[in-house]
Amino acid sequence: MATQGIEQVTENAIRAVARDCGSLSMECSDVAGYVKGVSERIGEHMQVLDQLEEVTTRLMGDQARVSDSTDEARLLSEQAKAKLDAGREAIEGTIEGFKGLTELIVQLGERMAGFATAMSQVQTVSSTIETIARKTNMLALNATIEAARAGDAGRSFAVVAAEVKKLAHDTRAATSQIASTIGELTREAGAVTTEIKTGVERSRAAQSGFGTISDTVREVSEIVGMVDRQTEGIAHSTSMIQTSVDRVKAGLTDFAADARDNGKELLTAEKRLAHLEMLSNTMLDTLANSGAEIDDTPFILKAQETCRRIQAAIEHALDAGEITVDDVFDADYRIVEGTNPVQYDVRFNETADRLVQPILDQTKSGDNRIIGSAIGDMNGYLPTHLSERSHPQGPDPVWNDEHCRNKRILIDDTTRMALASDRPATLATYRMELGDKFIPVKNVFVPLWIRGRRWGNFELAYRDD
Repeated sequence: MATQGIEQVTENAIRAVARDCGSLSMECSDVAGYVKGVSERIGEHMQVLDQLEEVTTRLMGDQARVSDSTDEARLLSEQAKAKLDAGREAIEGTIEGFKGLTELIVQLGERMAGFATAMSQVQTVSSTIETIARKTNMLALNATIEAARAGDAGRSFAVVAAEVKKLAHDTRAATSQIASTIGELTREAGAVTTEIKTGVERSRAAQSGFGTISDTVREVSEIVGMVDRQTEGIAHSTSMIQTSVDRVKAGLTDFAADARDNGKELLTAEKRLAHLEMLSNTMLDTLANSGAEIDDTPFILKAQETCRRIQAAIEHALDAGEITVDDVFDADYRIVEGTNPVQYDVRFNETADRLVQPILDQTKSGDNRIIGSAIGDMNGYLPTHLSERSHPQGPDPVWNDEHCRNKRILIDDTTRMALASDRPATLATYRMELGDKFIPVKNVFVPLWIRGRRWGNFELAYRDD
């Protein structure tokens, strides 16, 4: 009785240790998965940080070029303003000179008007002289007639009369020449006066145009001055931005350094957790193969029974000539085009779906704790899977990853450890990835032998609820 009591205590202790090892291993797997996820995200963030550092470096270079361009723009605007001011002063000086010339031409026109008046007066005087000369000529003619009547007594008077007549004739000839000359001068003066008036009008129009040009130049000069002030403001803002960019880059550099250090520490933690997970899995597997009954023993026995059924179904097909050994062990994985994640075809697929998949579905049915049942060859290739995990692929790779697990190569460190083991069963815990979800599970691996040759493993995954 005492011996039975000790054995019961020992068995209970082994069961408790196995349970604790399983819990520890699953916690390690779960935590390691989270750490790995954080590490991967940090790695992604580090890539973003590297890109940000590159961007800030380029931004600093661009900012320096903008600052140089702004300084150059300020210099050019200052030069332009100086030239515009000088041009405006020159135009204003020209306007003043043009105004003086216009006034001179106006005075010349007024003098020409006075000259025309004088010419008119001269013409009047010339006309008067001609009238006097005509009357003098009539008097000389009458005197000649009277001298002829007087005979010798009027001979001397006749000589005087002849001279007077000649004087009157010369006077009329001179006045005619003066009248002709004055008329020509009057016409020329009129033409010159008309041209002077036209010149004055055009000069005043040009003066108005110069005034408009001067106003435009003044406005342009003011605009350039505004641009110069805006450029000065841009230069100030650019300087502030440059300072901010320098601070951001310095902060990014420090943050990136801290993130890299944290990433290294997380990687170390991940490795230590993986080692702890391996140790706890080793302890759990050792207890599972010790011969003592533990909480996982029913699943181990179920997995071994299922594996024997699968082995019998395949070897029966071989005996019936439905398939060859080479087909069963075909490892020429041919990519199925357009699949994401990638799927592969082998010659064993059709037979596996027909013979093995029904056994897998039966194994899972009736026990809600079982979440996976599959066979995988020595390379981790799954020729078939549960019906619910063997759907045709769709456009969403995340959905495909969860619902299209067949025809894929899925291998990890736990699977490699089980494939390397020659024990009747290997018990381990790991974090199953289904699409974008992660589930901590226990897995029983049972070696699958076909005609005395190791084909791979049967796997039974279940929750430790």
